[in-house]
Amino acid sequence: MLDSFFQSGRGATAAKTVRSVQSMQKAIQKSNINNDKVSELLSMQNIHISHGHKTLLKIDKLTVPSQKLIAFIGPNGAGKSTLLHTVLGQQTGVALKTNGHITIGSQPINTVIQDGHIAWVGQHERFELPLTVLDYALLGVSPSLTWYQRPNRYHIKRAQTLLQDFELSNLISARVQTLSGGEKQRLAIVRALMQDTKIMVFDEPTNHLDIRHQRFLLHYLHNLVHQQRKSILVVLHDLTHAHRYTDEVVLLNGGRVIAQGTPTEVMTRQRLSATYNVDIKAHQTEDGLVFV
Repeated sequence: MLDSFFQSGRGATAAKTVRSVQSMQKAIQKSNINNDKVSELLSMQNIHISHGHKTLLKIDKLTVPSQKLIAFIGPNGAGKSTLLHTVLGQQTGVALKTNGHITIGSQPINTVIQDGHIAWVGQHERFELPLTVLDYALLGVSPSLTWYQRPNRYHIKRAQTLLQDFELSNLISARVQTLSGGEKQRLAIVRALMQDTKIMVFDEPTNHLDIRHQRFLLHYLHNLVHQQRKSILVVLHDLTHAHRYTDEVVLLNGGRVIAQGTPTEVMTRQRLSATYNVDIKAHQTEDGLVFV
């Protein structure tokens, strides 16, 4: 699919693949969350997270709209991953003091997470189980199955299609431990796509991916938002990708929100240079701005 994507120039086959996942909506239709009618996806108020005397995140108020591809950007230690872990209620391995209030679609975040309505791919996915590539991809349907159910033919077919789209079909019977870093990252993304949730969260999903697969992934996520009305939150380090593919940007530094808005509004040379403490230039190309 990647070859067809680049040959078409507009990712026609990527759009076809996006349409192929539309039918698996039963679990979402049962949800009380309906992003089609909710303009506000995420609301964080009075968030204060600290470790000892160090403040990791301090947000008085942050509201993120639904049905958008939202990028969180900022220098190392800005609080991007901490913010996502906070949204997901995950522990980061150290004792943190956490205060504040978070809702998703006006519902308590814990309820949304427990009901399996958020798909998540972290920076360091674990591949310790002795599973094949296909078996790992099928883990994505587990939240929608009861304890006695197993993936059916439809699930298997859909997993095979996604594995082909992300150029993993030749490894379908391979053990996950034998994959390269980039192959594991693409497989983790396939597993998340198999959940078919309305809300998806990715922490640096372009990690380990070459530029070809980075562009394909971000175009794919962009299509999910604009064709299926998904809501996607993603941490990105590449400023060019953030400006080119996302609908809205949240710029963080020192655990605080510096600016929020469209990429054009937020990602000015002056603001980025001050935030990253280095001179950042933006060059106009035929494909858009490139930040260096």
